[in-house]
Amino acid sequence: MSSSASTTRRPDQDSAYRGENLIFLISQPKSGSTLLQRVLAGQPDIHTSAETWLMLHPVYGLRTRGIRTDFNSNWAATGVQEFLDNYAEGRQTYFAGIRSFAETVYGSVLARSGKRWFLDKTPRYTMIVSELYELFPRARYLLLFRNPLAILNSELNTYVKGEWDILSQFAPDLVDAPGRMIDARAILGNSAFELRYEDLVTDPDRL
Repeated sequence: MSSSASTTRRPDQDSAYRGENLIFLISQPKSGSTLLQRVLAGQPDIHTSAETWLMLHPVYGLRTRGIRTDFNSNWAATGVQEFLDNYAEGRQTYFAGIRSFAETVYGSVLARSGKRWFLDKTPRYTMIVSELYELFPRARYLLLFRNPLAILNSELNTYVKGEWDILSQFAPDLVDAPGRMIDARAILGNSAFELRYEDLVTDPDRL
């Protein structure tokens, strides 16, 4: 008889990984996050890449709102939750799986680069800050703020360019994201380092 049942990990026995080698840069799009990323990438121990979007799909797997799929995402989220509640150890089992996934993927990147930290700059992470912090409480978090009017001006000049009918596509970035940044400040508290774009460009030595 297989002994796998006796060696199966429970959620409270999952790996000790809690994001010790991660830096999450949380910001609105067009807030200067690419500039800050390039500055930090100059540090010898930090590796980074273009926006990974890596954590969005796993976290949204438990959500019934804000996701569009070819299948019925509401049914899927309900089915996953019922499965976790009835046959596993609930949400924490799923989160243990996300941590294992993250440890494997980010760890592979760092092993390949030979660096100590991976900086994940994905502006839409404003949508999942609460889950990120629950998943990775030992990660480093950077909150980058910028004047919302300056962000709007940047969106108009880079994406919209006079095609006013597409402006509504950026409502999550322009209307919702400022409030999410304020929420992120409250969620992360002293665990996050906060920086304003305007200070970054006038006093880069602050870093």
